[in-house]
Amino acid sequence: MKVVLSRCLMVVGLMLLAPARLWALGEEQVGNEPLPAASYAKWPGLVEVVNDKARAYYSWVNGNENFYYVGPVEELNAALKNFAKSDLKEHEVILRADAGTVKSFQGDNQFTFQWHLQIFDGIAGHLLTLEKGDLVWNKHPRLTIHVGKEIDLAKLEIPKGVALLDVSDLSARARQGTDSKDKTVRGWCAGVIAHLDPRDAKNQAAIECLLKDEDDWVRLNAAGSIALFGAKAKSALPALKECLASKDESLKTSAQKAIDSIEAAKEDAAAEREHAEGSERIRKFIADYKKR
Repeated sequence: MKVVLSRCLMVVGLMLLAPARLWALGEEQVGNEPLPAASYAKWPGLVEVVNDKARAYYSWVNGNENFYYVGPVEELNAALKNFAKSDLKEHEVILRADAGTVKSFQGDNQFTFQWHLQIFDGIAGHLLTLEKGDLVWNKHPRLTIHVGKEIDLAKLEIPKGVALLDVSDLSARARQGTDSKDKTVRGWCAGVIAHLDPRDAKNQAAIECLLKDEDDWVRLNAAGSIALFGAKAKSALPALKECLASKDESLKTSAQKAIDSIEAAKEDAAAEREHAEGSERIRKFIADYKKR
């Protein structure tokens, strides 16, 4: 099945759901009809990963391409082998404890996926040239595995030559963008790290610092991101309330929405415990892999 939509649309961010907005040309495809091999000639062999039969959804916005796959661990292992064989300068694979979910542009389709390939190139790739931009966004195609409850780590086969990281490693790298001299990097970075791991206290602290940035646009991005941390973000309320004194109406609106969301959020101890246990299993898995 194939459903392709190309349009000018209001998209939220160059990552997945970063808070600042821009007009962009976007394209999406539901299903796994093969995409043209010529589009991926820059990365020999990667088209085998791109066009894996397990692909359920694909989106492209200004050169930021994202491919989402649904399938059992056996199909994931085959995709990992193809990824490891592709001609890339780096073969980063990220393990996450959560389940992966993504919505189509208009929200009429939603998918729970097991792995995700991202290519950050084209117009979006300009961000990599800004100070510390290459720490926030991936310079090379990267594969992310959402372990969730669907992937049995005991059956996961990681090929040699792969750089295996957990999401905390990636967050630590991306957080460096919060003190970039370039406000574009600082601002977008808030959304990037919030979506990487909204349970990471260091990510939350970094965004709280951005709420006090000298630039209102950066503060706007931070306000739009901090609510993802839920009830844990109550420490950000004083800084958010300071934003309400701004003359920037967009910032004031975003800050108030964040305040309302955080104040209404409830703690979920069971979910936190489950996530912590999953993260610990991943850390042990990666440690064992690095000993090989």
